[in-house]
Amino acid sequence: MARAEALWDASQRSGITVLLREHPAYPRRLAEEPRVPPILFCLGDPAALNAQPTVALVGTRSPTRYGIGIAAQFGAELSAAGVSVVSGLALGIDGAAHEGACGAGAPPIAVVAGGLDRPYPQRHARLWERVAHCGAIVTESPAGVRTEKWRFPVRNRMLAALSDVVVVVESHHHGGSQHTVEAAVTRGIPVGAVPGSIRSAASEGTNQLLADGAFPVSSAADVLVALSLAGAAVPSPKTAAARSATTAAASGDSPAPAGGDGAELTGDQRAVYDAITQDPMSLEELGRQTGLAFPALCGALERLAQAGLAHDSGGWWGRR
Repeated sequence: MARAEALWDASQRSGITVLLREHPAYPRRLAEEPRVPPILFCLGDPAALNAQPTVALVGTRSPTRYGIGIAAQFGAELSAAGVSVVSGLALGIDGAAHEGACGAGAPPIAVVAGGLDRPYPQRHARLWERVAHCGAIVTESPAGVRTEKWRFPVRNRMLAALSDVVVVVESHHHGGSQHTVEAAVTRGIPVGAVPGSIRSAASEGTNQLLADGAFPVSSAADVLVALSLAGAAVPSPKTAAARSATTAAASGDSPAPAGGDGAELTGDQRAVYDAITQDPMSLEELGRQTGLAFPALCGALERLAQAGLAHDSGGWWGRR
């Protein structure tokens, strides 16, 4: 009893919501789990766990620039279409997916392995805060529990169970994403994969998934179709594309056009908007001018594109 009270007090001090199975915000998708977690811990808005159709965007911690760009793009486009992006807040593909999704529309959902009072990895502490502000971070571990290697397979099973569709963006042949894929297949959850170069080690896992029967993903529209076939209520790809800019601009954490100088932009988006010009610039130059890490840069560019403030010309970005 004393330990339970201590855990409760630690959670309250950290702003963590404790979700028992009887709690109205407890994830409905976990109801059919063979081992339903009796307690979950949530940072952010617990209602986000049941609010929208969900897609897991997962992949390697050592992605290529291609993979980071695709993850950020899909994160922004799916969120703008009303789909909550689920990922693990890890380095690489996970972080890039949430960089694109934060503030683009539907609330993002992160599933982590350790306690919510200890952001992991520490390099993602700022992204951790943004995900909690826009959506929810959930874990089975109480406050004070360190992130340990053995906890990740448990995290991956819950990540899959909270998703209507799982999409692997980039994965090495024996990458950790395979745990999420196996958990999804066991639960009958559709699995898609993004095709990659046969010369890229980061695409060995995804290309093998395609050979094994995963559905190919070359656009966010492919994911929306898969969601629809899985029974989720989602807009058609054409409807989603038409409303994406409006959705991104209306979001409280997303860029909103405010005249030619973009006065209402905040954070990374403002830094990127101030750097781009009418003449397209390379990502390398934008990175040098803004000082942003590549995933954060791609996420900001995708949200600016959703708001109609930037455009991509074969990897070169300019201001609209």
